[in-house]
Amino acid sequence: MKTSRESMETHFSRATGKHLKRLATLPLIIVVLFSVFAGFPIAASASESFIQETVIINYAVPPIDNSMLNPHYALLSYHWPTTIDYYVNPTNGYGLSRTNIINTITASANAWDQRTSFNVFSYKGTTSRTAGRRDGYNTISWGIYYADAIAVTYIWYSDNNIVETDCRMNTYYAWSLSGGSGRMDVQSIMTHEFGHWCGLKDLYDNAYYWLTMYAYADYGQTWRRSLGIGDINGLRRVYGF
Repeated sequence: MKTSRESMETHFSRATGKHLKRLATLPLIIVVLFSVFAGFPIAASASESFIQETVIINYAVPPIDNSMLNPHYALLSYHWPTTIDYYVNPTNGYGLSRTNIINTITASANAWDQRTSFNVFSYKGTTSRTAGRRDGYNTISWGIYYADAIAVTYIWYSDNNIVETDCRMNTYYAWSLSGGSGRMDVQSIMTHEFGHWCGLKDLYDNAYYWLTMYAYADYGQTWRRSLGIGDINGLRRVYGF
């Protein structure tokens, strides 16, 4: 019987076909329980495992910006060994231009790509597929999810290698491409989510607030569009300089 929290989660994963990240708040626990017992999303095959990563709202007042000084990062135990081919479903209910959506999401991916010589991401075009299904496509789309989770990244992996990733932006919230007040910023949130695709974990302590991989976000925030030193360190730990 494993006793550490992460070990127990891994054990639970093997019994259910789902591997859930470390829990931090009650709203996230509720999200996890419903995703397990309602069978949502569809589980991976028996030879693979599944993890979901979320960004959730926190209204606490943070410390001052130290992103260019803070070297901290945390890694998942698996990552993509090859370039990630990804597709965007730009269908949305916010009146956002398809072209502008694509340009914004590719800018989020490029924030990571430009910090390493490894070709991490490769945009392959639009799709009508939706995120959350193990279908051989790495898809980004909008879709309904549980309140308090702004976006969710789905990761299917085998051993230490990721084999598929999706990201769903939650239609429970309003979205913007310009950092509009009362709306979630697509580029900021997707830059964070792409960090998970690169193999980085969420950071929960307020000391890491200004890093892109800080776990909490709020309306109108745009600062996580660019990476802090800790985010870059984590990326280069996985993919090199």
